[in-house]
Amino acid sequence: MSGICAVWHRDVSGRAAEALSAGSSGLSLTADERPECQMDGNAGVAVVARFATQQICQTARVLLVCDADLHNQDELEKSAGGTRTDAPGNQRRALLLAQLYERSGVEFVEKLRGNFSLILWDRREKKLVAAVDRFGMGRLAYSDDGKSVIVATRIDALMRSGLVEPKINPRAIANVLNFSASLGPETVFTTVSRIPPGNLLVASHTQSRPQKYWDMRYGVGDDSNEDRLSRRLEAVVEQAVAAQCKDAEEASLGAFLSGGTDSSTVVGMMSRVQKGPVKAFSIGFQEQSFNELEYARIAARKFQADHHTYLVGPDDCFEALPRMVRFFDEPFGNSSAIPTYFCARLAAENGVRTLLAGDGGDELFGGNERYRDDKIFSIYQGVPKWIRRGLIEPTLRYVPLQGGVFRKGRGYVRRANMPPIQRLLSFQFLATHPLGEVFDGAFLETLGKYTIFDTATQYYDDAPASDHLDRVLYADVKITLGDSDLPKVTCMAELAGIQTRFPFLDTAVAEFSGCIPARLKVKGLQKRYLFKKAFRELLPPEIIQKTKHGFGIPVAMWLKSDRRLGELAHDTLLSRRSFQRGYFRKDFIEELFRKHQTDDSSYYGDTLWSFLIIELWHRQFVDEPMRVAV
Repeated sequence: MSGICAVWHRDVSGRAAEALSAGSSGLSLTADERPECQMDGNAGVAVVARFATQQICQTARVLLVCDADLHNQDELEKSAGGTRTDAPGNQRRALLLAQLYERSGVEFVEKLRGNFSLILWDRREKKLVAAVDRFGMGRLAYSDDGKSVIVATRIDALMRSGLVEPKINPRAIANVLNFSASLGPETVFTTVSRIPPGNLLVASHTQSRPQKYWDMRYGVGDDSNEDRLSRRLEAVVEQAVAAQCKDAEEASLGAFLSGGTDSSTVVGMMSRVQKGPVKAFSIGFQEQSFNELEYARIAARKFQADHHTYLVGPDDCFEALPRMVRFFDEPFGNSSAIPTYFCARLAAENGVRTLLAGDGGDELFGGNERYRDDKIFSIYQGVPKWIRRGLIEPTLRYVPLQGGVFRKGRGYVRRANMPPIQRLLSFQFLATHPLGEVFDGAFLETLGKYTIFDTATQYYDDAPASDHLDRVLYADVKITLGDSDLPKVTCMAELAGIQTRFPFLDTAVAEFSGCIPARLKVKGLQKRYLFKKAFRELLPPEIIQKTKHGFGIPVAMWLKSDRRLGELAHDTLLSRRSFQRGYFRKDFIEELFRKHQTDDSSYYGDTLWSFLIIELWHRQFVDEPMRVAV
């Protein structure tokens, strides 16, 4: 494990050094991972450095720690007037960031390109500043009780400092059941928040407040020519991939390859900019309905990649599960974290230290299946209102439901008339199960007026876009990408000893996606229309035409077929210890197990997985707080 941390006691009599020492130990998993700390009176910063990107430095004005994998460092050094030539390599990047701050103030973060998190203490102005990159590839959590401020990569560090009360956030528990993760800026603890992507935190003597320095913007281009846009898109993606390959040795560089459009595009572009074959890594399953290795092999052959594969089974899942739960500092129910970890581990075993990933393509260019489905429902809204309200809906209201066509028609109209976000989330777990069926009565009261639509609706309403699809994409950038997919990949890769880079989240690529008209992202019922047009010559036709599958895992099957996993779920979720938390109704959990055994779909097994992860997380983080191994 690794990361950065900072503490500031506003009260000079506070014991900042002790809090920082205790907190920074929450960044270590083993005794040989020693934090390096630097203090300035009642403020200090610390780092546990596992990678070269994690650095610490001090100048006459600033203490700074960072985890910064930047792709425009040469440009930044020119802007800063050159870093100190006598600086050791493990401080050079941190000193560069300190110099940029001293020259430009907090606005310097707008110049950074890449994956980063940083914290600095300004000795002169007596303020703490922290920032994360535009999409939250780097993450920071913080707590401010008015007397002390603590910021760290991991919530572990905040809890170990002794400055933060570990009070569970009921909304986060509910969100994990729906979205596989808690939704920022909230966390699983009511006393802890995350710095949102594209934001910096400035803590003064009076308050701590996030400030937005960047956000996605949509509808900003004036070019609608498909050929020109597709050529520009191909060029900007190739430049992003080249920039992220430039400073890495080919022998230690590789790529995830799922066989989907995004990862195949990344591997294809890497094959253009590298001298030797691209190292590509893929995961498969013996369960053929989940196995997409054939598509990965098609892409690997096309690009003459050095292709490595591994079949993940239930034994792998069972053995890795405790470490995976430990590495996520909040309950994380996205089961595709399992193949992600084994893919990164496979890469590490083959000498790779940095992996390029295709995450972000769906949310930027319109690749998720629900965008196509939503387009079907929007067709109804194009029918004149007098026909909808005066003819179609009254007819469906009074026609008997014996006929399947009329039943489907009524369901279609009902969903088409829903508010946009409610329609998109109408099949979510807590949209189809009343809260009172799932949660214990006392816990239900703590949820108050919570609904699963709250956060997504806020993003949709606040989106810097006018088109409905772009608003949906914006919400997915924040939730699907920022809260689920990115922490999944970055955490599981780090667990395997791998750093990750995301070419589609390069600033130039992301901002260009905002220039593409929404009608060219999903054209008619064609998802990723312009993207596929741009890369139709690069990608094999089988991948261009394939139906999206996703990086899933047959966990529901395993909970039935594998004795150890089945017993783990049963014994854990039906234990007295689990129900004593007062979250879930016992009869509801028992009914989930019954339905899982009799139903052929994966729905109930996948749902049980989320409940299981919540309980396993509590046992590691709440019941038995982390101890550093010796």
